[in-house]
Amino acid sequence: MFFNIQQKMKKKLLYGFFAVTISALSSCLGDPATNLTLASQTGVISTSPLKSIYVKGGDIISSSDFQSSTFGDGECVLFDYAIDMNQGPITQDGISYRTATIYNNTITKVNQWPIRNELGDTITPTANELSLSLVQSRFSYIKGKLFLFTEIANHKTAQVDSFSLSYNPAQQLGSDVTYDLYLHTIRQQTDSTAGSTMIIPCAFDIQSFANNAKSKDNNGTKQINFRINYVSSFNNDTTKCVWKSSDIFTIEKQTN
Repeated sequence: MFFNIQQKMKKKLLYGFFAVTISALSSCLGDPATNLTLASQTGVISTSPLKSIYVKGGDIISSSDFQSSTFGDGECVLFDYAIDMNQGPITQDGISYRTATIYNNTITKVNQWPIRNELGDTITPTANELSLSLVQSRFSYIKGKLFLFTEIANHKTAQVDSFSLSYNPAQQLGSDVTYDLYLHTIRQQTDSTAGSTMIIPCAFDIQSFANNAKSKDNNGTKQINFRINYVSSFNNDTTKCVWKSSDIFTIEKQTN
């Protein structure tokens, strides 16, 4: 099942002036010489007890300014932020937060897609199926969300695409295996502008896949290995998909 959702990301100015009672959170960090600035980072929004962002590596970051943002719980984003490495975390309701400068004007929403626990047809192209140039080796896995970065050639500026990720549960045979996930990309809407190669970020809720892999493993391994198989081209009469595989990705079974 494909979902028709606009892929074009829109930047929104989200500077807020909402006063929060957590005085330890501040967007004004200390010594600039100790600040670590990170650009185009993936994150998952949490709204309780503080509005915050879970980031790759396990940190949860927040600031007083971010409390007034309009993002909802579980939304996926790309954004820039900075952390003062000399400033320790604070704890609220048993959760440890890192105080950060969150550059609200850089935040862009990343569309989310489900994972199907049935493989479906991997031979015949779907109507308006697109081929991908590459699934980049860059990825992240945060709170059950898998962030991928796809490259699509000749992509129109306002083109609308949908993504579908699926796998065969019967492959879940234990710990010593690399699972195969299959990615389809469908053009839902196009325009008349000139095309160019574009990088389209997307996020998939793969928690059900991770849970299934864990349930089939009796050896207590801590990691799940998988690769993304994607349609790279079609045969001469466009009746069959030609597949390529990404690098092997590894996620921890117990993550934030």
